[in-house]
Amino acid sequence: MRVFIIHLSPKTCQNFSLKETHITPLLESLKLQGISYEIFDAIYSKISPTQLHPLILEHLHPSFMVEDLWAFCKNEKHLPCALKNFFYALKHCGKRMGFGELGCYASHYSLWQKCIELNEAICILEDDIIIKERFKESLEFCCQHINELGYIRLMHLEENVAKQKTFVKGVSQILNFKDGIGTQGYVLAPKAAQKLLKYSAKEWVMPIDCVMDRHYWHGVKNYVLEEFAIACDGMNTQNSNTEKQRPKKLPLNIRIGRSLHKSAVKILDKVFRYSSKINH
Repeated sequence: MRVFIIHLSPKTCQNFSLKETHITPLLESLKLQGISYEIFDAIYSKISPTQLHPLILEHLHPSFMVEDLWAFCKNEKHLPCALKNFFYALKHCGKRMGFGELGCYASHYSLWQKCIELNEAICILEDDIIIKERFKESLEFCCQHINELGYIRLMHLEENVAKQKTFVKGVSQILNFKDGIGTQGYVLAPKAAQKLLKYSAKEWVMPIDCVMDRHYWHGVKNYVLEEFAIACDGMNTQNSNTEKQRPKKLPLNIRIGRSLHKSAVKILDKVFRYSSKINH
């Protein structure tokens, strides 16, 4: 199985005053376990001080981006009417995203396309992780089961995540829809990549991990290894280029749509958990 590591190149980091992740320990760990890898040059939202990356420009939604982005696309993107924004938030929830989050989405999106192009399952890793001692065995295990499962996380953030065991020993299904439990590493089959690409074909209004975790949007069930194969590298995570500042509050019509969406998700969450218990 081909392993891709998403990593911002030194040149990109230098051009846009970003912090480059210290990736050498991760690469050495992979080599020690005899795992070959490919570095995927992560996409940053800007390609020049005045231009957005074309993939970002194609998919960003003007109502769900930070103000700093508006100056880059005001001549090409127009704010939808309040009613359209309400229904968009009702369906997709939505959150203001900045340069880092949109670049992260674009990088994963591009590797989903790569998965389809190769027509084989691939492993996608972010560069701010450490691999565990049995990572190679975990990867081989995923390789055996990925075609039937479609998508297997190698870890998740947060501790209180509701899960249940599956028909595959060693794999659990995540039951609840939490925001932001990460995209640090996962294995993906072409059939699941196709579903994620189809959902992401239009505007991007939520961070990538929120999108991937909500299987009711795209139909890709959220599986995870019971024994995590990777962990966060604390030092590199602290140096993340994802924006930390609090974005401007969303308009009232979008906030109402988001609130109704979240209420519907809570009901859906309870129904899903209840039906899973009955069928288990």
